[in-house]
Amino acid sequence: MTITYRDMDYQSPADCALLADWYNAPSTKHLYSRFTNAEDFARSFTPAYFKRVGEAPKPGGPSRDLMVLSNGTPIGQAKFETDTPKLITKAANTAWIALIVGDHRLRRSGMGTRITKHLEQQAAKSGAQRIEIGVFEYNHRALSFFTGLGYEEFKRLPDRAWWDDRLWHDVRLRKTL
Repeated sequence: MTITYRDMDYQSPADCALLADWYNAPSTKHLYSRFTNAEDFARSFTPAYFKRVGEAPKPGGPSRDLMVLSNGTPIGQAKFETDTPKLITKAANTAWIALIVGDHRLRRSGMGTRITKHLEQQAAKSGAQRIEIGVFEYNHRALSFFTGLGYEEFKRLPDRAWWDDRLWHDVRLRKTL
């Protein structure tokens, strides 16, 4: 399987439709986006929403927003942002990473590791010295995945993510590059 990356094209209706499909998938919607209550969770992501996201200026330092392709077919999204306001770590040259494997057949296949390693390399090339990521406490697979890659928990933000009729902690993990 050949994995390649290209810049996300938020002007492309096809890219925005794929993102909407992936972020709205009932089995994973609660894993990738933070909701604050049931009403917030009930809303759907639309292609128009992602078009607006792509048009918004990116605060902070270097960033990349990538479409992940397997043998030329889009299968996920990978991105990093450096020195973004969402970071708890206020030290300069800290990157935030996020990834979604939209093709459910490729989850738990090693794809997440390959994508994360790629993001780490891209962030390091841009000057990042460390990476921070947020994982909701109910996402045990992701917590295990990232700690297995050397990320260490350093903070829990209470009552940040709604799912399953309650609020959960946002667990912050960090890794030095």
